[in-house]
Amino acid sequence: MFRKLFRNIYLPIVLLAFTLIVFVDVFSVVMITNTLRNAFFSVGRKRVSRALDSCELYINSVSASTYNLSQNGALIAQLREGSDTSLTSLLDNTCNYSLKMNGVCAYSLNGKVYTSSGISEVPALEELQKNEGISSFLEGDEEDFTSFRTECVADIYNNVSYPDEMGVITCCRKVESEGETVGYIFADILPSNLYDLLLEREQFGDAVAFISFGGEYFGYSGNAAHSDLLTGGHSGYFKYEAGDAPFSLTVFEDAAPYRRQLAVLIGILLAVSAVLAVAVHFAAMGIAKGVTRRLDRLTAKMKAQELPAPLPSSANAREDEKSCP
Repeated sequence: MFRKLFRNIYLPIVLLAFTLIVFVDVFSVVMITNTLRNAFFSVGRKRVSRALDSCELYINSVSASTYNLSQNGALIAQLREGSDTSLTSLLDNTCNYSLKMNGVCAYSLNGKVYTSSGISEVPALEELQKNEGISSFLEGDEEDFTSFRTECVADIYNNVSYPDEMGVITCCRKVESEGETVGYIFADILPSNLYDLLLEREQFGDAVAFISFGGEYFGYSGNAAHSDLLTGGHSGYFKYEAGDAPFSLTVFEDAAPYRRQLAVLIGILLAVSAVLAVAVHFAAMGIAKGVTRRLDRLTAKMKAQELPAPLPSSANAREDEKSCP
């Protein structure tokens, strides 16, 4: 009977509740998205920073080994004399002790070059001097220098051909005798060692990494086809950076785990909202029906208490006739 009143009670309750639910959902989705994204970025940057620290520790370990080698008396005497005696055994022992060097070369000032086994076709000292950083090191007062380059690289490591464009990291050290430089040590690290270190499954999964130096980067099989990521086309990846010139690390990690977690959280939120919407529907119906039901009962009572209707006029006339003598 009171259908219009039912609608006037039900619709405002439902519309108000649904508006609040939608507002809360939109606000929650924005907050969840931003919070989760910031959490991923924060954790990612910390992991990249730790990975860079590991790479720097790796390089520093090799640099420390070159220092120890530069103090070896047999090496100093050999470089001072520039004899033809082989230093391969001594240099191999250094590589085996460090386990981080891919090859070691020792240069005497008279042009003699001594190498560890497994490395060959090394550049001459004159060729290395074409590199600005190495040239400054050889002519300056610094005792050690770390070179990052993709030129003047030995062609063979561990009896395997190695292209220059893959690059090399070299820990350079001067060998001194009685205050005079008698030679140089160049300990090479292949960037693939560092990529293997930082792309361990515990560090990053399904990531693309770039070890950069002086505007260039070291290549490996995993980043060769993804150079476009560095130019800004990294949709679908999180980009994390750490380090300063000349040595820095950039990692692009697949955003799929983030999207999955976000989808789960939003799905839970929408499911809860759907349950609330259904509950509001039934609650609004209950309230509206409660009001109209009371009005229906009240109307029924009022009808039941109405007085009997008066008799028709013809019936009254017959009653009068019967009453006359």
